[in-house]
Amino acid sequence: MTATIRLITEADKPQWVELWHKYLKFYASTGIPSDLPDTVTDTTFARFLDDKEPMACFVAEDDETHKLIGFANFLWHRNTWAVEDRIYLNDLFVDESVRCGGVGRKLIEAIYKYGDEHGMPSVYWMTQVFNHRAQLLYTKAGVRDGFVTYSRP
Repeated sequence: MTATIRLITEADKPQWVELWHKYLKFYASTGIPSDLPDTVTDTTFARFLDDKEPMACFVAEDDETHKLIGFANFLWHRNTWAVEDRIYLNDLFVDESVRCGGVGRKLIEAIYKYGDEHGMPSVYWMTQVFNHRAQLLYTKAGVRDGFVTYSRP
């Protein structure tokens, strides 16, 4: 199976939403509340298409079926340690039926390329400590930075 990585379009919304709900379901199974209101999903998707928003989405499209099989949602922001913005890979999801086929890595590499082309070479992301399968990819596509993440209770 081969896949094309490209920026999302308006026409992709139904398939992206389907994948998005699978992604949220995965995190709901870990005890993290993931029952987002439709307004959050709709607003997030609209931001991908708005050139004024510092947010975008790459999708992976199966070259044979033309079905979306994955996505990488990312945003960029100011950085106090550099002049250029940094990219935060907020969400990465590949449909379970095609995992371990290189799609996740292609999505990450597309973000690297986007960052290089837009003067934002610094890219970072987080994952759950229990998500060992994803970490197998992440240790090949990136390096651990040694930071521990905290959040407001």
